[in-house]
Amino acid sequence: MKITFAGTPQFGALVLGALAASRHEIVLVLTQPDRPAGRGRELRMSPVKQLALARGLHVEQPERISTAEFVRHMQSLGVEALTVAAFGQILKPVLLDAMPCINMHGSLLPRYRGAAPVERAIMDGEKETGVSIMKIVPALDSGDVYLRRAVTIREDDDAGSVYEKLAGAGGEALVEVLDSLEAGTLEGEPQDESQVTYAEKISPEDRAIDWSRPARDIFNQVRALSPHIGAYTNAAGQRLKVWKVALAASREAPAVPGGGGAVTECAAESGEEPAVEAGKMPAAESGEEASAAPGSVTIEGERLFVRTGTGLVEILLLQPEGKRRITAAEFLRGYRQLLDGGRLG
Repeated sequence: MKITFAGTPQFGALVLGALAASRHEIVLVLTQPDRPAGRGRELRMSPVKQLALARGLHVEQPERISTAEFVRHMQSLGVEALTVAAFGQILKPVLLDAMPCINMHGSLLPRYRGAAPVERAIMDGEKETGVSIMKIVPALDSGDVYLRRAVTIREDDDAGSVYEKLAGAGGEALVEVLDSLEAGTLEGEPQDESQVTYAEKISPEDRAIDWSRPARDIFNQVRALSPHIGAYTNAAGQRLKVWKVALAASREAPAVPGGGGAVTECAAESGEEPAVEAGKMPAAESGEEASAAPGSVTIEGERLFVRTGTGLVEILLLQPEGKRRITAAEFLRGYRQLLDGGRLG
């Protein structure tokens, strides 16, 4: 079957890889125009474009694909169906009425319709999400669903790892739907409108860490926005992006990046066991320390703990303004003066 694929970010590139490995012929790849990025604001190709060019696929980057002219262009190429995964344009009836238009959405519809289904599911503490292969209609994510595939959200997952799972499951499901479309056996199931929930676009307010919230909520917020958006807090008037935290009261919290938990200075010098296990409350957590205000900082050797509304979280990976991402140990060695006020917020 001759198809067009439309996608832009890495998630779309992973799906494109699955389609390229199938027996269907990708005659055209559509992606958003190159955009300025980085400090130099140089034009940067999307991940979908990079992969398509590497595979020798024909790429076009129109500002709008929902025009009669562009529909005729696709039809002249023999396109029989349009497949979409995180493209970034709203499709209009002039295109939707011209050929089958199939979208891969990153949730188990009708839950989490909207722009940020993966991030919102993780923020909400969901243990499961998935992909839905659906018919594109003018109303937001409301078309008939052809196929769903569920994936588990593990405690150590962030948005990046969940997107990878969804792309793998969704790529296979999308190929299966195209097989059914080609065979003339494709059937969709209407969504139950009584079960609809929405996943709004991530706002600046969603990124700001409120340390008075429960530790579990902050843990979910940080991993939902990692590794691509970033939650943030402030220290001495400087914004710090927080990329990874652990629940300090949980022995099942993620390990420190690059290996096991850091140790206190004296333990590191003597070869003794770490003073605080990875993911465990520091020993000083009692009395006045335990009643500290949310945002208060506790430092144990090269480890950084922050008081929340319910206990502590340990910051594992963060990023000072204008700098690279670093571990808490690196931060304490180079930027400890930002914590002189004793609080984040």
